[in-house]
Amino acid sequence: DEVGVHMLYDTTINGRPRKIVGHFARNGFYYSLDRTNGEFLRGGQYVNDLNWTKGLNTKTGKPLDYDPKLDVQIYNPAARALRGDPTKRTCPTWHGGVAHQPTAYNPVKNIAYGVGIEGCSSGNGAAVAYLSAEGGIDEKKSEKRTYSSDLYYGSITAYDTANNKILAKAVTDIEIRSGATATAGGIVFTALQGGWVIAYNDETLEELWRFNVGTPLKGAPVTYSIGPKQYLAVQSGGRHLHPVKFDKLENSSYLFVFALN
Repeated sequence: DEVGVHMLYDTTINGRPRKIVGHFARNGFYYSLDRTNGEFLRGGQYVNDLNWTKGLNTKTGKPLDYDPKLDVQIYNPAARALRGDPTKRTCPTWHGGVAHQPTAYNPVKNIAYGVGIEGCSSGNGAAVAYLSAEGGIDEKKSEKRTYSSDLYYGSITAYDTANNKILAKAVTDIEIRSGATATAGGIVFTALQGGWVIAYNDETLEELWRFNVGTPLKGAPVTYSIGPKQYLAVQSGGRHLHPVKFDKLENSSYLFVFALN
């Protein structure tokens, strides 16, 4: 399910001003569409690992493996487990790349920012036995469906929307369930499930600052000002961890606020 943010912005592509809807998709590609008519303009891979297709058709935006004669697409058979198939490995993981995580956009630099999850997941295509010709699943005779996942890691991607390419990328040792917040001052903020609030340079993604609040962070950072003073706020809670090395982190509910100098 594509539950992620669809960003609306204006930019210039091939010398022509365009009204864009941009999207970091869970399937590992960044899409740029004309929001006035739905025309596919550009697309590019933003995750590190992707094996479910060979790429995108530059004219239609559909996967290169797409077959209009098929009712159900196959794409790469080695990465898709149909009913009765053995375990197969699919990249990116079914958790993302970028899934629900709020994204950000810098309209001056034409850079889109997405945070999410890197890695792959595996699963079998368990065969199903039915109780009768009319349907109903026989759970005792049906195969059990099994899943396994990598020890996921996270990433933040700065995507150059004008030139359709990754401008910079930084990885984290733990998946990111938070979001990205970009500021006019050249900083991008995010938060990690390991308790870290991090600031990056918005062009190079060089890490500038980090602070650990001691509890998992899933809420996206926000910035606001009161008079001349600017603040950064992030809400804790929403523990969602897969790497076992972080399974002892305790969940809690706090609002952390930092003053920016």
